[in-house]
Amino acid sequence: MKIAVTTRGNSLDDQVDPRFGRCPYFLIIDTDTMAIEAIENPNLSLGGGAGIQSAQIMAEHEVQTVITGNCGPNAHQTLSAAGIRIIVGASGSIRDTVERFKAGLLDATNDPNVASHFGMRSDNTPSPTGDLSSAPQVVDSEAGSGTVMRPAPGGEQGLGGGRGMGGGRGMGATSGVPLQPDPAGGTPPVTFTPPGNDEMVALKAEAQNIETRLHAINARLEGLEGGTAKPLLVAVVDVGICTACGLCESICPTHAITINTAADIDGAKCTGCGQCVAECPQGALMLQKA
Repeated sequence: MKIAVTTRGNSLDDQVDPRFGRCPYFLIIDTDTMAIEAIENPNLSLGGGAGIQSAQIMAEHEVQTVITGNCGPNAHQTLSAAGIRIIVGASGSIRDTVERFKAGLLDATNDPNVASHFGMRSDNTPSPTGDLSSAPQVVDSEAGSGTVMRPAPGGEQGLGGGRGMGGGRGMGATSGVPLQPDPAGGTPPVTFTPPGNDEMVALKAEAQNIETRLHAINARLEGLEGGTAKPLLVAVVDVGICTACGLCESICPTHAITINTAADIDGAKCTGCGQCVAECPQGALMLQKA
C-alpha cells in the first residue's frame, strides 16, 4: 500500500508535521517494501487553496492513505473525492507512525478536524505549529487608551507609537529597529510595525494566488500539447447554495466557469486546480472525480 505522511524533513526519522496543506514535505511510503519518496511541498506559502493543491499532489502520486496531524474541510473533501483515506491526530517520528499504521492502530476519519486556513498566520504566512494562540503579538497603535493586541506580521513583537494610557504619547520606535531589552530581563525586544503593512501583506497574498493560477494554466497547456489533458478531479457546483456572485468566474484560470442563475462549469476546460473551491464564499463548489 502507498501512504503519505506529512513531515518536517525527508526521512523516516523526521517528525510528523501537524499541517496537511502547508507541511514542508510529504513522505510517500510503500508499506510493503518501506521504499520512500520525499516530495517538497510547493504549496507551503500559498495564500489560499494549499490543502486542495496538496490533495491534488496526493492523487497524482496514487496515494491510498494520508496520515497527518490536522486536515481542513477543503483538503478533506478533495482527498475523499479522489478516494484517499485520511488519518489525523498523528505525531512523533515518521517511522513510529508508519509502524502504528501497519499494526492497525490508526483509524481513518470521516470529517475534517480543523477549520479552513489552519496553519496560516494573520499575515498569510505559514505558522510553524499552526497555532495562532501562541503567535507573537503587537500593540495596536490605533487603539487609543488601553491595550489591544493583534498578531505581529513576520512574527516580530512590536510596540506602536500611538497614544498611551492617560492620553500621553506611547513609546515610539524607529521603523524596523528593535528596542533594546531591559537589562534586568523584564522586557523583550520589540519593533514598530510601519504604516501600509496591511497593503503589502494583501499584495503578497494576491501575488501567491496569481502564481498558483499561472501554474494551473501552464499545466493545462502542457496537458493539451501532450495529449494528457484529462484531470483527475473537476469542480462541480451545488446550485442550491450558489448565489451567482461571479467570484469563481473571475478567478478561474482557464475560463471554465460562466454565470447564469448559478455558476456553470465546463468540465472540458476545468483543470481541477481548486481555486474556485478555495475562494467560494458560500462553499457551493467542490471537487469530484472527472
